[in-house]
Amino acid sequence: MKRVFIAGDAYTTHFFDLALDQDEELSLLPSLQVASYHVARFALIMRDDGLTGLGIFPGDALLISDFSMEPVKDRPVLIRQEGQFLVRIAADVNPLECLFTTTREQDTPMLLPSENIRITGVVSGIIPNSSS
Repeated sequence: MKRVFIAGDAYTTHFFDLALDQDEELSLLPSLQVASYHVARFALIMRDDGLTGLGIFPGDALLISDFSMEPVKDRPVLIRQEGQFLVRIAADVNPLECLFTTTREQDTPMLLPSENIRITGVVSGIIPNSSS
């Protein structure tokens, strides 16, 4: 087993702050036990219901990896824009602009210029909230 540190809360509805600058700071945070083969760098706790259509519910832990061996299209990703973060589904990723969605019909798809964002992580696993 390996420890994956919980770096903070995740939202699909609005950008949020996340301190990922120093791995040493992550080691001071609470952690989860995951299989030793997992490539997750850290975890985030989902705090809204924007990904329930994928079976991800508020309180679930999202395991975030720095890379994916598979394409990120149609997968939940961690996006950074101007120092803030957002978790959304990568509906279309191209050199000019990227489209990010949720599974909630009332959420407007977000079209962002590729030069202003960076996909900093991919949801590589989910640990369901044990209190659900």
